[in-house]
Amino acid sequence: MKWENKYLVFDVSNGPKVVVETLDTYGNDGWEISSIIAVGSGERLVAFLKRRFDIVMPDPEVEKKSKIAELWKGDE
Repeated sequence: MKWENKYLVFDVSNGPKVVVETLDTYGNDGWEISSIIAVGSGERLVAFLKRRFDIVMPDPEVEKKSKIAELWKGDE
């Protein structure tokens, strides 16, 4: 298991609707907030996001069987 990380910067003057809609969009792609901080005298919010991804190692035995099956497949 590994993690991807990214951050987003929001201007507070744009209102909470922009923040919520943006975070919902990223959430639909599997991102979740790990933390959020106010910077620049509270004029900006920085949201740190993380997303888990699993490394899937190919199974050589399955690949071998798949190649053999493809070779013996008849014309359809």
